[in-house]
Amino acid sequence: MKHQKICPREAEVQAQTKEPLYAKLLRAAKVATEDAASVADILRASLNKVCDCTQWPFAHARILTAGNELGGRSTKEVWRVPFLDPRRFRDRALRMNRLRSGIDWRMQMVTSARPAVLYDLEHELDHKGQHAARELGLRSALGMPILAGESVTAVCEFFSCDVIPQDVLCEEVFAVIGDAIAHAIEMKQARELLREMTGRLLTLQDDERRRLAGELHDTTGQNLSMLVLNIDLLAREQFPPEEMHAKLIECGDLARTSLQEVRTFSYVLHPPLFEELGVFSALRTFIEGFAERSGVLVDVELPDRSIRVPRDLETTIFRVVQESLSNVHKHSHSATARVRIAVNPEGVFINVEDEGTGLPPSAELTELPAKIGVGIGSMQERVRHCGGRLQLHSRGAGTQLEVSLPIRQAAQTATA
Repeated sequence: MKHQKICPREAEVQAQTKEPLYAKLLRAAKVATEDAASVADILRASLNKVCDCTQWPFAHARILTAGNELGGRSTKEVWRVPFLDPRRFRDRALRMNRLRSGIDWRMQMVTSARPAVLYDLEHELDHKGQHAARELGLRSALGMPILAGESVTAVCEFFSCDVIPQDVLCEEVFAVIGDAIAHAIEMKQARELLREMTGRLLTLQDDERRRLAGELHDTTGQNLSMLVLNIDLLAREQFPPEEMHAKLIECGDLARTSLQEVRTFSYVLHPPLFEELGVFSALRTFIEGFAERSGVLVDVELPDRSIRVPRDLETTIFRVVQESLSNVHKHSHSATARVRIAVNPEGVFINVEDEGTGLPPSAELTELPAKIGVGIGSMQERVRHCGGRLQLHSRGAGTQLEVSLPIRQAAQTATA
């Protein structure tokens, strides 16, 4: 590259005179990233603020695709073109991408994750790029990558009608600005993801409450209604002793059934053994009760009762097994089931199998909540929250659910 020659003393003086401008740039970039409503708005505000401070006429930002591609229909672009047709500018600006050596300077910037300055477009670009720069009256360009972690998620480009002087401090300032924009984008995306997950969890919670309300209405509610009716009849009517005795026995049966159902609901919503003995003891008791109530023969292999894992992970383990067995009883109609849970330093591994009707061959995991209830969606959200993975396999006759939960990730989530 051909750089403008500046003697050391002159470079030092120029750097000192530019320090107020650099401070202003940093403040402007901070303001631009605070109130933007979206990623595109963050980039647009940042382009405008930088151009206002530097008097650079044109700027351009690209939000890269998943494969760090700079082109393609999926690429989102933001333009700062105050006095030209954006499409006309775009057609010319896109031609200013290759150096004389044939290297794509934008891709070079994506690879190095560092700002890049083209001090003299007339000499540094290839023939097409030089011609486009002359048409637009541009002399210099500065590129700034935006990183998310170690990956470049966007590239900002600024174009000047004057020669940008060689200045290491300038590149460092723009590296800091890029970091500030990247942090703002990460925070914005994290908030959007949190809102999305919160919405899904609230929907699943409402569906679960609706299901529980339906079950209470159809079982416990009906039993209590019959109990109240019998008591009213006994209070109003004169029955022979034998018939009155039968009615009282029926009332007792209805009351005991309702009491058992309430206790079952209470246990399912929050097993009391959780705090005292841990999830594996609670699971043994739950599975024994499930097998007794449903008639499903469950083969169980659980870790030792003394093993404890983080609290959030215990809840996820219990809910996964609980919902899996519920699906075995309600949807697969299998007479048997197998529950295997293993714990090692890497994580917790859950395997639930049945020999029932299985899932449709074309069923996708994302479609399953609509097909077999809200439980699969709830399990997915819980497992994802713990940093784990959930997989379903169906052989046509029988279904296998596999869940892996990293203990380290879960411990961090629980203490965050």
